[in-house]
Amino acid sequence: MNLAAESSLISVVIPAWNAGRTIAETLDSVRVQTFTDYEVIIVDDGSTDETAEIAQRFCAADSRFKLISQPKLGVSAARNLALDRARGKYIAFLDADDVWLPQKLARQLELFRQEPLANLVFTNYFCWDGRKNMNVFFRDDRPLPAGPAARQLIRANLYIPSIVMVRRALLRGEACHFTAGISACADWNLWLQLLEHGLYAMGTREPLVRYRIWEGNMSKRKLEMFSEAVTVLETRLSQTELAELRPIYRQTVAFARARLELARARQQLEIDPAAVPSFIWRSWRFYPRRVKSLLWLTLVLWPPWLGGKWPRNIVYRKLRTKF
Repeated sequence: MNLAAESSLISVVIPAWNAGRTIAETLDSVRVQTFTDYEVIIVDDGSTDETAEIAQRFCAADSRFKLISQPKLGVSAARNLALDRARGKYIAFLDADDVWLPQKLARQLELFRQEPLANLVFTNYFCWDGRKNMNVFFRDDRPLPAGPAARQLIRANLYIPSIVMVRRALLRGEACHFTAGISACADWNLWLQLLEHGLYAMGTREPLVRYRIWEGNMSKRKLEMFSEAVTVLETRLSQTELAELRPIYRQTVAFARARLELARARQQLEIDPAAVPSFIWRSWRFYPRRVKSLLWLTLVLWPPWLGGKWPRNIVYRKLRTKF
């Protein structure tokens, strides 16, 4: 069976900002795909390094690659610009530091053929440090988040951009574009918007993407992510027209607010440790079902004359590890 003859063009959307260290490897992973009927739209988001020059070399060597430049407006604006220029029946997202395995596009088109209801398909992926594959994200002991997947998707971001391909028809107008001003949770916000338009997912356990894990100030990045998660969930709760989703959103908003307070507590460890109990207390108030927060509060307030330093250090260690 000739896959290329049965399939329409795929538009590969790649936002890039100061990705000079990684973008050549990323683009090369697209170039060697076994499925070849695609266009690659790279949006340079005001880079100050050699990102544009590297991308331009690929464009000069292969007419399927196109480079667009814009002043630094953020990852959401870069993706939206690429979507506006895309011509494909399918949209595949790829971040400028991740890598596809050669069969990735072909395998996803097979998924669309296998399940006619599917309008979003995804693959499994390796967490990757740039040298070796580490753990696989979707483990065998858990079901894949396929089908409507609304309850699972509201509770957590199930799909990183680089594993996702969608039917272009699902991205209807401005309501299904990326929201300006959101970066850490921009993809999750879009998937949640797509729930309103009948998102139906299909996936494979086969890991066909390498998701790069960077070293850095993880606590700062987590704090940003938890803060954006609250904003995204509150917005979607206020805007959803699907009554059956509102109870799930309300519960998840409460849980997200509780996690944000714990992330703030972790930041206070380096600034004002005496303030940590108040953040843990607020976390429990937002989500009383998380009894662990009440236990942590008890431990950090344990009297010194009863060995309070030891249980308090247990909580501090947990905060540093998880948040």
